[in-house]
Amino acid sequence: MALVAVVGPNAALLEGVSQTLVGAAHTVVIAQDVPEAVEALRDSRPLVAIVDCDEMLKAQSSPRIPLAPGGALICYHSEESERVRLPFELRRAALAELQLPLERQRLLALIRFVQDRAIAAGKGSIEDSPESELRTN
Repeated sequence: MALVAVVGPNAALLEGVSQTLVGAAHTVVIAQDVPEAVEALRDSRPLVAIVDCDEMLKAQSSPRIPLAPGGALICYHSEESERVRLPFELRRAALAELQLPLERQRLLALIRFVQDRAIAAGKGSIEDSPESELRTN
């Protein structure tokens, strides 16, 4: 239903999260860092970008992932990583900060919220096919 970019260095965690998202009928693009995500997305604009907190810090001065209108940035940290305190600007830019994989259900609820908010604001429409993405008007 929505295009979601998942960015982070832990391949096993990304695979698990992407399986959860695909199971909920989302299209997922996986990347190890923000520049790779920007390259992989090319002209596509995800509704949600889920980015590792460490990667957000590294990419603070580099290009950001362009989001679809009404889209949101969600940052996460994994159980085995040391929890990083993000600067105020990055915390403010993010819709939420999650601990993955523990908060997968909260992640799905946040994505549904962002979809509903984008549709209600007239920023896009959701098509019925599982291959569809949020399309801008």
